[in-house]
Amino acid sequence: MPMRPKHQCRYQNCHELTDKTYCPEHEQIMKQKWQKQTDRHRGTAAERGYDNEWVKYRLSYLKEHPLCVECEKEGRNKPAKDIDHIIPINGQSDPLFWEASNHQGLCHRHHCEKTARENGGMGNVRK
Repeated sequence: MPMRPKHQCRYQNCHELTDKTYCPEHEQIMKQKWQKQTDRHRGTAAERGYDNEWVKYRLSYLKEHPLCVECEKEGRNKPAKDIDHIIPINGQSDPLFWEASNHQGLCHRHHCEKTARENGGMGNVRK
């Protein structure tokens, strides 16, 4: 399959040729910059409702539900690291935030994939 010709990195005053948007050095810089903007927009975990009470709840839930439900469906036994809201919520004031029947344990990979499918990624406005 023919490769596309390389082009100049889009970072200001960089003359490196790349087959991506940015050269490897500037790609990392731009990722960090984007992450800072995203984090600033999202607010802290506590501001989103994931406070000490949630941390305690999370630990007890994961003790009772230690395996990722998606990995189990795939025939693997991988530990759950995140609690997923099966039906997406809008902050701690949402009635489904604390509803245990709306929770499932997921490994980090499956949680990220589900979040991205539902709303384009963590911190983005829901579709």
